[in-house]
Amino acid sequence: MIMVNEALQTALKALQGQIDIAENALRLYHSKLEALEKSEKKGSVEYRQTSDRANSLQSLIDYYRSIYDDRKALLNTPTIERRKRSKH
Repeated sequence: MIMVNEALQTALKALQGQIDIAENALRLYHSKLEALEKSEKKGSVEYRQTSDRANSLQSLIDYYRSIYDDRKALLNTPTIERRKRSKH
């Protein structure tokens, strides 16, 4: 059981790292969108493509964040230890 928890913790750390990378990329997309808005290119193809990429990346982040949260909750749930039977 302990090895399973360690493997799950390792996998969760890796997943959290990937989510962090995706969130940083999303911030870059939002910065780019803001810059395009300021330069009045809101109707441009570049704006639409960047917006689509940001939206799809947000969907992926939401999907994997929910998986991460579920697995993290499993890891933090206390396990019930079996009672040892007493011999009469």
